[in-house]
Amino acid sequence: LAGAAAAIVASRWMPMGAAATAEPTPGIDADWPVLAGGVAATAVLVAAGSSVAAWLALRDGGAGVNSGRSKIVATAARLGLPVPVLVGARFALERGRGTDSLPVRPALLSAVVGVLGVLAAFMFSSGVADTDDNPERYGQNYQLIGFFGFNGRYLAEPDPALAEVAADPAVAATAQTRLGVTQAGPTSVTLFGATSPATPWQPLLTEGRPAADEHEVVLAVSSARRIGVGVGDDVTLTGPLGHQVFRVTGLGFVPAGPHNGYDEGGVTTGAGYDRLFPPGQFKFLFGLVTLKPGADAGAVAARLNERLRGSVPERFALLVPDPPEQLGQMRGVESLPIMLGAFLGLLALGAAGHALVTAVRRRGQEMAVLRAHGMTRWQARGVVLTQATILALTGLLFGLPLGFVLGRALWRIVADTMPFFYHPPLALLALLLIGPLTLLAVNLLAVWPARLSTRTRVGHVLRTE
Repeated sequence: LAGAAAAIVASRWMPMGAAATAEPTPGIDADWPVLAGGVAATAVLVAAGSSVAAWLALRDGGAGVNSGRSKIVATAARLGLPVPVLVGARFALERGRGTDSLPVRPALLSAVVGVLGVLAAFMFSSGVADTDDNPERYGQNYQLIGFFGFNGRYLAEPDPALAEVAADPAVAATAQTRLGVTQAGPTSVTLFGATSPATPWQPLLTEGRPAADEHEVVLAVSSARRIGVGVGDDVTLTGPLGHQVFRVTGLGFVPAGPHNGYDEGGVTTGAGYDRLFPPGQFKFLFGLVTLKPGADAGAVAARLNERLRGSVPERFALLVPDPPEQLGQMRGVESLPIMLGAFLGLLALGAAGHALVTAVRRRGQEMAVLRAHGMTRWQARGVVLTQATILALTGLLFGLPLGFVLGRALWRIVADTMPFFYHPPLALLALLLIGPLTLLAVNLLAVWPARLSTRTRVGHVLRTE
């Protein structure tokens, strides 16, 4: 019930990200059938889980089954490790039975899930940040764009303007591109005919190679999927001059235009474009400018526009292209994986704390016997700290590789869906810090149970037992 009430309150801030702009009725909203179903399902699952746990406990306790000796503990004993280490390892890895049983498996599983969730969240967030910092992930491997014509009419002469742009020391490549709309069966394909006067501009490829002659084409990933072709296949494109067959040499992303997104369309050579369209026919004519690494796109655009002012109309300008709307959608939900990871981390700490306190309380007799045989207060504290450290190390041992793989797998799914160019994320800072911080957090959590273990009145416990 408390969870349902919190969900109603949280609806005030939902949905998040780009979806919030499309919400017709923002504010607090209660979907009573969903809430009632969630409350009922929670009650049923909790009752079923409790019944299974009780049955397992009664079965194990009544039948006198072996409590499950840990091979790790047995190995530690053969190596002659100190008693606090052995006892702490037993508390962390051996469940026991009856009234002395400990929640070992839930604690170990929670530790693994906590580390896994936190690392996977940071890996996913690293992918979002990388895409935000690198426009080429969504096909913008050019930094400036200028419109030279529309519907067959020239706003400015592209050849002399691009020649002057190419002479700037900050410019790495330029291209004149004509845009026309073709058909591949029922699928509309926005085709770019690219002509580069010097260093050629090429679209960003996910596989294959660029188009090298008039019989080749690079298709954007979504268009290729709709048409049903891949690298090495032939595709028939239809334009004003009729049907022409092209060999698909690559898949990737193309410049976003008024008729297409960056994942739709195709790029061929200027001669390839001429096979489909008569001379002078284009929907749009624009230039792409790629800058050298480290160049400031805004400063270079201002300098080039000032240089071109006397040779092109005033309405012409080189501009920095805007990022696609998909990137805005990802930015809007970038914090959600971190929030989920933090939630899983808190649950893991809660489970670890519960296991530590439970061990101190349920194994009080065992600790009293050890204290009676000479175990010091600091050694008693060492038992709890060892248990906490083993829980943390188990979480790190399994959670780190699983979180690393899961984070990359989730980002690949998102990158293929949006789509973005997949670049394996690497949350280096999280990878370096998650180990020390996990050990620190769990051992700080163990301070109070460790102190609690030293306050046990040995004589009273032994007389009671």
